[in-house]
Amino acid sequence: MATLEDDQTPGSSRNNQGTLRIQPACRDEQLVAQVTAAKPVYGEAYLWWLTQASWLLKTSEATFVIDPWWRDVFAGDHWAKLLGEYPLHPSNFPELDHVLCSHWHDDHLCPETIPLIAEAQAQTDFVIPSRSVDVVEGWGVESSRIIPAHGHGPLDLGNLRLWCVPAAHEELDFDHTGASWYVGYVIESGGVTIYHMGDGQPWPGWHTAIGKANQRLAPETSLDIALLCINGNDNLHHGQAVDLIERVAPRCAIPMHYGMDPGNTVDPQIFVDEMTSRLPDKQYLVAEVGQCIRYSDGVLEALNDS
Repeated sequence: MATLEDDQTPGSSRNNQGTLRIQPACRDEQLVAQVTAAKPVYGEAYLWWLTQASWLLKTSEATFVIDPWWRDVFAGDHWAKLLGEYPLHPSNFPELDHVLCSHWHDDHLCPETIPLIAEAQAQTDFVIPSRSVDVVEGWGVESSRIIPAHGHGPLDLGNLRLWCVPAAHEELDFDHTGASWYVGYVIESGGVTIYHMGDGQPWPGWHTAIGKANQRLAPETSLDIALLCINGNDNLHHGQAVDLIERVAPRCAIPMHYGMDPGNTVDPQIFVDEMTSRLPDKQYLVAEVGQCIRYSDGVLEALNDS
């Protein structure tokens, strides 16, 4: 069992089972400096994995974060179990145009992270599934800053164009208006298209819906990047992630949603092995938390390998 002193030592901490935590490849002021310095041109994007399904992205048009999540791993509570340290505190994000959240689970719509970003960044708006808008308003975020995502169809944020795709987190769940509890986003910005699946499992017509959403946003190009869960349980497992890559044919893919919760994680090597066996020529990258990744013309490049 780790000592309290070990537990409270950022950079070499252990969780409440004594496991040495995974350390970000880049963090805090250094990561913010990287984001600020990145100058993507049209057709290029920079990405930073912030754990789980949380991503910071920058295109030639916009800087935005998807499913931002942060917990104090040193507080001695439930979150002391977590297997990694976070690269950024929510109050210290670089300047953001938008925050996108996929569903109400607290590692995607985080009750600590969202209010802190809202307080620190008055210019930032929040794209929230419509059935969770009242939750975010209850955290003190002004309704004028919240953009409801119904779960179907387009949203035009000016420098970011979205197509919402329903997600089946165990099952599809719609209310009487057709609004979905769970949403994935096909995103076009700066000549790059990205699919972030949120959480979910396959549903009939899902692969087709993703492809059609990309065609509507970028009719002359294929999907550039797919950000895909591989942890299984109520998410895609690694084989289903590769199924999606086969069917939707993104130019590149990055696995996510592992490495934090000791009861809900996998070794990403299983995804690597599946890709090697089934799609040996497909471009993919296994990211490190906090690592800067550049995408350009169908190629993913890690810029600060540890």
